[in-house]
Amino acid sequence: MIGDNVLSGEPFRGVDIFDIHAHIHQTSDFQMLDTTPDDVVKTMDALGISGACVSSITSIHSDCRLGNELMLDAVKRHSGRLYGYVVVSPHDTDVDLSRYFEYPGILGLKVHAAFHRTTIDDPGYIPFWEFADGRSLPVLFHAWEAADSVCIAKLAERYRCAKFIIGHGAVRIKEVRREAVNAVRRFENVWADTTISLSPDGTIEDAAAKLGADRLCYGSDIPFYDCRHVLGKVATSRLSDAEKEKILGQNARRILFQNE
Repeated sequence: MIGDNVLSGEPFRGVDIFDIHAHIHQTSDFQMLDTTPDDVVKTMDALGISGACVSSITSIHSDCRLGNELMLDAVKRHSGRLYGYVVVSPHDTDVDLSRYFEYPGILGLKVHAAFHRTTIDDPGYIPFWEFADGRSLPVLFHAWEAADSVCIAKLAERYRCAKFIIGHGAVRIKEVRREAVNAVRRFENVWADTTISLSPDGTIEDAAAKLGADRLCYGSDIPFYDCRHVLGKVATSRLSDAEKEKILGQNARRILFQNE
């Protein structure tokens, strides 16, 4: 049983765990520990997490281009363990995205509209949606409010080849979760992840029941949060082991590596 791994205190064995929503580096706005790429891989080793797709917090909070270069360097140094999202901003559209995707470890785009002082429906994002759609790339969103999922649903309807991941939406408060569920149910190119700091008992089971275990992915938000608690919530949930395996890694592999 997958849940037994939590009680043993040993790294997970026999189950592929892939973190679809992870970060590297840090910001002065949050108290965070173990934020370097080496730190994140060390944590992954301790838990038995096989891979993680990361974006740089530097890109999200301060310098988008610098953070993306740091992310690319981390992915190259930890090939096969860390994979990368390129953070995009509507305030910096004169960027050659194709250069990043020449490296096979770069898998998708990351959007954090709130920290870039805008909204997901900002027209400045349109070139990035078109880029993702043209290459059938995943786009991970920081989707903290119900309005975010409403915007993502509109994008999913227009850009059918891109793959949209609603970060946080599946396990946020009721209103946010409702809109995330609506988006996932309406469109085959939308998924949600488990990333959250606090959630009531039964939230994982409720998300899986409403979305389907095929449409929910394990994400931790490391190093904003220690990834152990979300991993533990999924592993010790009342879901079947087959459902847990889909959420913990199989779905992420299908979304992120489909183009390979």
